[in-house]
Amino acid sequence: MSGQKFLLELLCEEIPANALAPAAQELATGLTERLHQEGFSEARCEFFGYTSRRLAVALVGLPARQPDRSEEVLGPPVRAAFAADGSPTAAALGFARGQGVEVEALRVVEGPRGEVVAVTRLIRGEPTPAVLARAVEAVVPSLHFPKAMRWGAGEHTFVRPLHRVVALCGAEALTEVVPLTLFGVRAGSVTLGHRVAHPGPVELRGIAGVGDYLQRLREAGVVVDPGERHQALGATAASLAAQVGCTVRRDEALMAEHVDLLEFPGLVRGAIPVSALVLPEEVLVTTLRHHQKCLVLESEGHVAPHFLAVMDRPDDPRGLVREGNEWVVGARLADAAFFFAQDRRRSLADHAQGLARVQFHQKLGSYAEKAGAVVALARWLAAASGAGVRPEEVEAAASLARADLVTGTVGEFPELQGVMGGIYARLDGHPEAVWRAIYDHYRPAGLEGELPAGMLGALVGVADRLDTLAGMFAVGEIPSGSKDPFALRRAALAVIRLGAEVPLAVDLRAALARAVAGRASHAAGREAEVIRQLADFLRERERFYLTSRVGVTGEVADGVLEARWGVVPEDVARARALEAVRQEPVFAQLALTFKRVRNILAKGERGEGGAGALVEPAELALQQALEGVAAEVEGALGAGDHAAGLRALAALAAPLDRFFVDVMVMCEDPALRQARLGLLARLEGVFLRLADLSRLGGATA
Repeated sequence: MSGQKFLLELLCEEIPANALAPAAQELATGLTERLHQEGFSEARCEFFGYTSRRLAVALVGLPARQPDRSEEVLGPPVRAAFAADGSPTAAALGFARGQGVEVEALRVVEGPRGEVVAVTRLIRGEPTPAVLARAVEAVVPSLHFPKAMRWGAGEHTFVRPLHRVVALCGAEALTEVVPLTLFGVRAGSVTLGHRVAHPGPVELRGIAGVGDYLQRLREAGVVVDPGERHQALGATAASLAAQVGCTVRRDEALMAEHVDLLEFPGLVRGAIPVSALVLPEEVLVTTLRHHQKCLVLESEGHVAPHFLAVMDRPDDPRGLVREGNEWVVGARLADAAFFFAQDRRRSLADHAQGLARVQFHQKLGSYAEKAGAVVALARWLAAASGAGVRPEEVEAAASLARADLVTGTVGEFPELQGVMGGIYARLDGHPEAVWRAIYDHYRPAGLEGELPAGMLGALVGVADRLDTLAGMFAVGEIPSGSKDPFALRRAALAVIRLGAEVPLAVDLRAALARAVAGRASHAAGREAEVIRQLADFLRERERFYLTSRVGVTGEVADGVLEARWGVVPEDVARARALEAVRQEPVFAQLALTFKRVRNILAKGERGEGGAGALVEPAELALQQALEGVAAEVEGALGAGDHAAGLRALAALAAPLDRFFVDVMVMCEDPALRQARLGLLARLEGVFLRLADLSRLGGATA
């Protein structure tokens, strides 16, 4: 591509992995947008990359000089600029002098507050290096990071202290250093190579472009392109695993984290003590992955006695990296083996007795008290949902779900809460449904993660979360703004997701009432208020689920939830059906007319008069149509065909329109008025079996 090119590299101390990719993207976007504002309309980002120590951006399509541009400068009002005889005043003369023009060049234009004098000024473009310097000095300090730090005397704030800046531009080759300064560091043409493989300076002046830059850094032991590092790590991992007859357990999240931890994509293979392989695989994987960030190797579907550790260097000539990782992994697994053996001396039920000594919340008592509340609520949920689970299994799973909190293994590996309880329950001989429910009951974590494998796990998980919500709301621990120290929003989202996707057909409003009743001693006579607050909280989470996961619009979600809510699978089905049919021509007018029905009924009179008082042909026709539609809607709902139920409402559009043309609802005759209001109330009830159509766009009557 013709024109100038520009390369920017920021060399820092180690940048947190979670900050790298967003910052590099923001830097590239910010520079491109800023240059467009400066008149560089053809500027585009050719490349952006990063390592644990540097951010790099390359731009192309830059002119040799900023284009000239015209600018209209507004001056004083006309009445202040010219005297009554039309001669210029001191205000006009001063304005013209300030703009470098003769007073005759002033024009009269319409300004924000009336007529003003103005002049069109030609602004000469600056050399491209000067524009680039201004853009970089504006964009880089404004980059967003999860956490920033100060250094020096505290006058500089950035993600990490900045050591070097490379800023080069040119046409055929990048030969000119852009004159800019960031955080007291002047730009140059020299960067540094890899700290171990090539710790010296790397001169970049004269390179042809991105390709040369990447190659020169590659020769200095630095792979700037994260995609290249990812590919290299994958190939190296597969090769090292194959050498010992293993495969790499797929772990894209950890591989992506490795990519952001490095300047050079290095891996080393280590060995796990064979004696540790008797531990549950979950313990092995947690030790390797979560504590040491090592890739797990498999053989025939099971954890192999090897692992892969990441290293920011091309080799390990003395084996120190391997030995260090093996030592730490071995020590962690030895600890795990000790705690596992200690835990197995007692049954999970015996461990559960220790929950009485562990506080759940200072105002809500111990985990033993929580377990009792969860058991009662899980029993109710099982009966209300018709899930077909055995009562004794509900009792066992709910009472033991938190028992592993007092085990040594979970104390050492808190990531394994629930998982270890399930493992110990299995080893104790509990039925699969029970141990699997204990294992799974923490799933999912909000909207993310796997669902429980069975219905019992879902029931226990919902009961546990609803009890937590009820207890916390009862003692005033209600999330506000960004504060949610007990992750109650995430718990509520998990309840909604379990209801929708397991699915769990239970009325959450009734379940909330049962949960609050289980914590009545903490609500102190405020049960009704707590239930209302919880209902609003869960309904808000369900609206979020409908819009973010189901994919309906906000007004469709509102239309569904305003009609009725709580049985989440049914709410989801109604939302999907309404989203599907709302674009059909009749629904826009039907929504508008139903808005009118709701407005009339909202004035206070609901109407209880007998249908026999109706006399007008239009109201009799509406009554007859309503009877047929009501039956059709009930039939569609019974069959689970919510779209058919909504389409059945379309038959009311014409008679309802005619009703409002021919009939005066609020007539003088009290009996007739009540009969007509009663007809509209019955019609409203049929609509609200499906949705409040007045919430749809365009319903503004």
